[in-house]
Amino acid sequence: MTMFIRKIFPMPAIPIFLFFLLVSFDNMSVDRIMMHMESQSLHRGKVVKVEAELFFHAVDGRMITRYVQPSHQVMIANNKGEVALYNERENTVVYRQGHEYSTESGMIQFFLQGKTRDLGLSDFGFQQMSTEFNDNLVITEWFPPASLYHLYNRIELVHEDFMPIYAAYYDATRKLVKKVYYSDFQYFGDVYLPGLVTEFNYIGNDSVINRIRFSDIRINYQALSPWFNFQIPSDAKLRD
Repeated sequence: MTMFIRKIFPMPAIPIFLFFLLVSFDNMSVDRIMMHMESQSLHRGKVVKVEAELFFHAVDGRMITRYVQPSHQVMIANNKGEVALYNERENTVVYRQGHEYSTESGMIQFFLQGKTRDLGLSDFGFQQMSTEFNDNLVITEWFPPASLYHLYNRIELVHEDFMPIYAAYYDATRKLVKKVYYSDFQYFGDVYLPGLVTEFNYIGNDSVINRIRFSDIRINYQALSPWFNFQIPSDAKLRD
């Protein structure tokens, strides 16, 4: 879920949830999945573009992100909260560990688990407080647990044809701080995945717009690449 925005490494600016895409597929037919990702972030008239190939494996929740633009960087994360950023050109690596880095903490995981009704809000202790019907739209409001009162007043979800198409996040002062749109859904066996995610993050009087498109999505036997088995070279130099 795109609830917390944290800086992990000095790397291309893309929404943090892109680092947390994988989930345990224990109850699903998806064993592994790979896809192409293109991201554009607009802030104060400047556009930052990121292009990457993403590789997810269900056995250990291992996710490998191979950056194409900017190139020469590979990120590896798992469900234990261990993450490493490898610079191919310099043969250096940076390690971090923490619950917030776990591949179990992501937003896309809830699509993969079929938790499209609440996008995993229930798992974080949110409770549904209201439901409104507007034509073919279902609008629900979710209130946070006491432990998150300092961050959120409520979160609003909008569904169309049982799929989430919009989420709005309100901070403790009831100010709208984030809007997320999900579109271009694609169906893969047991799950639907959004092909396009558009975020609007409001910071004071400013805003950051992130547009992320996923393509060439392949699962199971179609997901073939040596990158699933990538290992950081043993002679890579450790950086702080």
